Amino acid sequence: MTIPYFGGSSVAFLALPNVTSEYQNIIASASGVNATSLLRSNVERTVVAGYEAQLNILLDLYKSPHAAVEEVAWEGGNTVCVAMIRPLSRGSILINTTDPIKPPVFDFGTFSHPTDLQVATEALKKVRDWTTSAPMQEIGASETYPGRNISSDDDIAEAIRQGAVSSWQHPTSTCSMLKRELGGVVDSKLRVYGVKGLRVVDASIFPMAVAGHTSSTVYAVAEKVSVAQD
Repeated sequence: MTIPYFGGSSVAFLALPNVTSEYQNIIASASGVNATSLLRSNVERTVVAGYEAQLNILLDLYKSPHAAVEEVAWEGGNTVCVAMIRPLSRGSILINTTDPIKPPVFDFGTFSHPTDLQVATEALKKVRDWTTSAPMQEIGASETYPGRNISSDDDIAEAIRQGAVSSWQHPTSTCSMLKRELGGVVDSKLRVYGVKGLRVVDASIFPMAVAGHTSSTVYAVAEKVSVAQD
């Protein structure tokens, strides 16, 4: 009764070398992408600099067996959730109205970086290996989506593109704690640059998504900032 739906009583966080033996080829392919061309054409140069710095960090993490790129959650029911937790894609939030009541325009930029779809494809194949293992077959596991007939990488990628959602309850990083010259919004004490007396204390200050659930990290941020001195 205490297991949240889709939350999972069994959760695995897998590094890219654990997901696929092709991880070096994926990293090499990602390194060859002109990622800044994937951003909006009028994006601030500081944001571009910050994105480039993040990509360098992320691709180093992709080589590590200790840095997760994928979360798999299962609550024992009929659905296995796969979440990509170190994406290379970046979205945007824009204001297109002077009405303060109307919401901004969100674009998650899901799969805008082609490597994300490559990693997601390998992640789905890894889950297939698990669900077809002897212990899972003993309890009658079978695949209904995308279906075992979807077998080529291109077909798997297209099924993922059609079936994925842009965020699984953990949106982050819209007010990043970074140097201002890297597109940061808040400093190391979470003070908004250029504004007196204003701090941001939530998951939006993470420069990149954390490889885990965000709630405990937000608690830690809140505790730190509660005793911070100006």
